[in-house]
Amino acid sequence: MGKGTILTFELLIFAIVQFLGLFVAKFLYETRPELTQLPQISLIQFVVVFIIATSVLLLALKYLKKNIGFKIFFMLLIFIGSNIIFNTFLPEVYALLAAAGIVLAWLFFKFIWMHNLAIILAIAGVSVQLGMSISVPTVIILITFLSIYDVIAVYGTRHMITLFKSLVDKGVILSIIVPGTIKGFFTKTSTVKPGHGILLLGTGDLAFPLIFAVSVLKYSLMSSVFVIGGALIGVVIVFNLLTSQTQRRALPALPPIAVFSILGFLISLLI
Repeated sequence: MGKGTILTFELLIFAIVQFLGLFVAKFLYETRPELTQLPQISLIQFVVVFIIATSVLLLALKYLKKNIGFKIFFMLLIFIGSNIIFNTFLPEVYALLAAAGIVLAWLFFKFIWMHNLAIILAIAGVSVQLGMSISVPTVIILITFLSIYDVIAVYGTRHMITLFKSLVDKGVILSIIVPGTIKGFFTKTSTVKPGHGILLLGTGDLAFPLIFAVSVLKYSLMSSVFVIGGALIGVVIVFNLLTSQTQRRALPALPPIAVFSILGFLISLLI
């Protein structure tokens, strides 16, 4: 399993999520200018919702024994995100049908490529909606706060690792799955085990750079592209740190991605 191949696949999927979301956001701003007046989500509102959602999920993992509730949550995420993407280009009824089709496809075609497609659409759609509703200063503070949280949750409390592994055991993989070969994309998701021949990149690591890029689209398209470019550099750094370990263990991926996203934005302001 060549490192270069895995990194190429990871960067390609990451870039698809970012540029799909950016394309959708730009199209929406150009065709529906009223969206520029969306109510803004404050930092406090986001943090409160984040804490509540995380607490509820941890409690559910502890006390709910059946997997169906977690799969419904994941299907709802896929449906909402996909519908945002499809509704950008299709009439509402067709968009709903297409989003439902993606959910059904994820439910019945348990292949890595299908899982990744569902994640791409879900994260791109939800991130576009959030990016349009959060100001640039709020996003910068938010990803800084979440980067610190990511470090604590992985190295300190380790509840992020517990949460992720528990969801995987329940058939809900909240990440893109990067195998080492093209053939690997056609294997079943049931064979996926963290640290066993595949690389996983969490949904938050995909979503927050895109939320940032969509938010700075209000400045310029160039600023958004620089944010995504910085995030891609962060992904490469995380990959190199991960693969250079003598003993494989989870790493908080968001801090390098966030740092280089912010640097990309600042550089864009100087050009």
